[in-house]
Amino acid sequence: MKINRINLVASSIMLLFLVTSIVAASAADDGNVLKLGIQINEFKLMNSLVRPWYDSANCFFSLTQTSLIIYKPDLDIVPGLASSWEIAPDGKSVKFTLVENATWSDGKPVTAEDAAFSLEYWKKNKLYTQGNWYNSYLDHVDIIDNYTVNVVFKEQVAAASLSTIVGTSIIPKHVWEKIEKPKEYDGDNGMVGCGPFIFEKYDRDAQIVYLKANPAYFAGKPSADRIEWHYYRTLDALLLALKKGDIDAQLEYYNPVPGVYAADLLKSENIKLITVPDVGLPLHLVFGFRKYPSNITEFRQAVSYAIDYQALIDMIAAGYGKVPGKGYSVPQLPGFNPNLPKLEYNATKARDLLNSSGFIDKDGDGFRETPKGTELKIPITVDASRPQEVRAAEIIDRELHQIGLNTYVEALSSDATNQKLNVDKDYYMFISRSTPSANCGARSGIVYYADFPGCYGTCKDPELIELSNKMIYSKNMEELIAARSAIQEYVAKEQPIIPLIWADAIYPVRTDRWEGWTPMYGYGPVNYWSWFSMKPVGK
Repeated sequence: MKINRINLVASSIMLLFLVTSIVAASAADDGNVLKLGIQINEFKLMNSLVRPWYDSANCFFSLTQTSLIIYKPDLDIVPGLASSWEIAPDGKSVKFTLVENATWSDGKPVTAEDAAFSLEYWKKNKLYTQGNWYNSYLDHVDIIDNYTVNVVFKEQVAAASLSTIVGTSIIPKHVWEKIEKPKEYDGDNGMVGCGPFIFEKYDRDAQIVYLKANPAYFAGKPSADRIEWHYYRTLDALLLALKKGDIDAQLEYYNPVPGVYAADLLKSENIKLITVPDVGLPLHLVFGFRKYPSNITEFRQAVSYAIDYQALIDMIAAGYGKVPGKGYSVPQLPGFNPNLPKLEYNATKARDLLNSSGFIDKDGDGFRETPKGTELKIPITVDASRPQEVRAAEIIDRELHQIGLNTYVEALSSDATNQKLNVDKDYYMFISRSTPSANCGARSGIVYYADFPGCYGTCKDPELIELSNKMIYSKNMEELIAARSAIQEYVAKEQPIIPLIWADAIYPVRTDRWEGWTPMYGYGPVNYWSWFSMKPVGK
């Protein structure tokens, strides 16, 4: 019995040691887990070609997928899966040479066949703005050898297409070649990727995605061993989780925190606000030219005078911003035209423009009718999942009521908004934001208002189309800058789009677990470059 007691004590000590070791190991592992939050798009399908995978994870952040070329933190273009590229002298093709040590997460090599298949698959299925661009301009992709492709365009748009290729993740041909409806696919291999992280599982009840570092990633292993990506239904819930330490930062495609949250976040322990130059805009208003009276210049000008821009800055951005110029483009964009006037709030001018254009309240109900006497009831479309944009729409709706326009806020789901804006294009006015890539690329903002291949816009004015062509077909930066400046003059005059706020982008991060973030223009500190630069605090 004595021996048994000794053995029992020894066993207990050993068990305690093992438990302590397991707990310590678990704590150590948790210390190298990066915890991120998302709010706009919830997880539905585990499929790299649907939101939030295609945009918030991979469009420019290369989480589970990587593109041929990627943006640097200052939005210059550098190698991704392609080690080099060369634009043909005629501007109609670009040859990419791929790295030779990239593999898919199922172990198969990434080859030129995957690259060629991917671009043509995005085109065939018209996937998002990238696919629409390829549908208009991409002719075909030649496979030269196992690691070289030549992307051939119908016109001399190779240089302009680079910003689209940046946002096009390469997908495995052996997975997708038999999938006819990519946005509906829910197979177990839908997340096979070649990025720095590998999809592990999705906890549907907790709404958390789990990923692990890819030890075979061709550019090296990322700093975090694992990522937990948590979905929150509201921005307030996400920021509360950040303040509590449940997450370290926010991973989401261009969704800076509105300035109204800044003061409260700064009071919180272990939170830092990282601000980056915003080449995009947090808010803008776009007019639909397929609808009356949004297609009337004087009507659009009247709307622009009816908006109190400083009030928007104070209420939406808590003063973190300034009144924009009429030319739309931000000052930090190469080619910015400083000679154009600022936008002006002047309700009297707004009323005078409507009166002189024949929009009069003829029945005395407080709202104006058309010059022919028919009723005007105009929706302001907005994505209901974006609280800042909904709030801006509500403010502008009230301001337009004050000049006699019968408007209302039409808040739709993300999918319904996408259908209305990008597919049907039957909107009067919609409030959204412009991303840095849409402004800094060769299309420089026209994506939102010009009726052009691969663009959201509906304006077919020959003057705008001619200016847009000069920009898209520019062969060097000097031509591009000159075209940008001319387009800004057009926008200031015709106002197909109204910038609502110019501001830096604000992104909060925890400082107690991770350090060494690499801020990226517009998109903030959680991006491809931070996967490798960050490290646990104190290590």
